Amino acid sequence: MQYDISVLRAILRLSRHRRQVDLAAVALRVAGELPELRDALRRLEQQGLVIREPDVARLTLQGLAVAVASIPARSKAARAPRRLQRAA
Repeated sequence: MQYDISVLRAILRLSRHRRQVDLAAVALRVAGELPELRDALRRLEQQGLVIREPDVARLTLQGLAVAVASIPARSKAARAPRRLQRAA
């Protein structure tokens, strides 16, 4: 399941550039092989989290929500505005 979440997050990062996300780019981001990636995308598609087309993957709205929710929270120090960090 962790690999599937990594795939979702990689698709999210790559989609921010508003281009189609090809499987080779996702495989590079998650350091996986294409057969393993295809299996993960098949599982994610069955769960309704991605839409697969030949060599392309897109997040559904549910997939976007899961990908965003899986991003680790930053520490309080990282969330503080830079002005406040300098003053401390």
